Amino acid sequence: MEPFDLPTLDGLHLIEGLCEGVSLGVEALAGFPSLNTLPHTALLGFHGVNVHGSESRNKSMVVHIKNPHEDKTTEDIAREMIDKRTFMGWPFLQEGLVVAVSDSLFKYEKMVVIPGSPAKVISNPHAPYGLGHWKSKAERIEQIYSKRCGVITGDVDILLHVRPLKG
Repeated sequence: MEPFDLPTLDGLHLIEGLCEGVSLGVEALAGFPSLNTLPHTALLGFHGVNVHGSESRNKSMVVHIKNPHEDKTTEDIAREMIDKRTFMGWPFLQEGLVVAVSDSLFKYEKMVVIPGSPAKVISNPHAPYGLGHWKSKAERIEQIYSKRCGVITGDVDILLHVRPLKG
């Protein structure tokens, strides 16, 4: 071992705080995690969040996400979201394009029904094996966010099908 002496500032002074022009919260660059983009509440409590492979025994900060689309039907959400850009994979966000929306019974996609007319949102029922697959996917998303991230999403009733964007 060798002793290490911290260097001196020699007449320089530290400026406390952030540099001028730093963007935080909603104004931050795309992809940076922020809770300022989601309506939420947070409480300190026992939830058993998975920390390094085992459930925490102490209190954790648990975030409860409020659903801004609670009063809308799946078809309304599909009309609103399909062909729009969104971010996925919170907290490490990646931009993507919504190509379809699904609930437990149907998958909603935009299709041209009559050639030359604008595309419409069409509902297609899931295949028989698709019902169980959709339900397990929704439960898995809810479980991962709850136990790994300490985020309570509530029941997952609608899934967005998103293609990641590059560049």
